[in-house]
Parts: sequence; structure tokens; C-alpha cells
Amino acid sequence: MNIVTTRFGQVQVPEKSLIRFPEGLVGFGRFTDFALMPDPEATSLVWLQSTQAAGLAFALVSPQQVVPGFELQIRPSDVSSLGLDDPRAALVYVILNRVEGRFTVNLQGPLVINPAEQLGRQLVLTSSRYAVRHPLEAPSEYLRASA
Repeated sequence: MNIVTTRFGQVQVPEKSLIRFPEGLVGFGRFTDFALMPDPEATSLVWLQSTQAAGLAFALVSPQQVVPGFELQIRPSDVSSLGLDDPRAALVYVILNRVEGRFTVNLQGPLVINPAEQLGRQLVLTSSRYAVRHPLEAPSEYLRASA
């Protein structure tokens, strides 16, 4: 599928990279169709690019890269709605934010994706164990180009 983006121009995305978020993302509920794209330069980044709005894209990183030992208990209702046979098969990402020159990640709103069903869901964790704006101590290690 060809999609137009403001960040990368027109790109060809394999069908298997298309992910549907039936409920959208927090604050972006009307956008449900996305492409999961690796960053062409920063090996730790993945982009969640809307297929419906060229200017809507989220930089994602694995929460384990940011917080070693990050644990996510996926509720049975979320496992069911994502069609997961095994929760360990899910891809889990957190959204990278840049505010006033500082980088943070949202550990309270992880994205859970079932790549086999091409379905995703943003969870809203009720525990205060993780922060909405967890600061990145060394953002350059997530943003550096591949060697």
C-alpha cells in the first residue's frame, strides 16, 4: 500500500505492517488505521504513521529499552479484544514525546499490538507504578543512527 506522510513523503508499506486500532489512540479516537514503520536512521525507533492523515505519526520505542524490567499485565478483556492466543506474542511500544527539548515516554499508555491479526490497542494503566512522562536519561541512545 502506498501512503503519503509529511515526515517521509510517499512510502510503500507492506500490507502486514498495517495495524487497525478500532478505538483509536487517546486524544486521536477518529484515527484508526496506521502503518508500523521502522525509522530509516534510528534503529531503536518505530513510527506509527496514520494512513488517514499524512501529518499524524507517533515515534515509538520498546518500554524495555527505557525501563529494564518493565512489566505489563494485559487484562483478559484486552487479550480477547486483540485476538491474542498468547499475550507474549504481542508487540508492546510506548510513545516518545519531545517537550521543550526534553524527551519522555508515556509508560502509562502503552500500545499493544497483535501482529498476526493486525490489531492494536492503547492501554490506560491504572497503577501509578509508571509515569505518563517518564524522562529519558540518555535520549541519544534511542535516536542514534544504525552503525
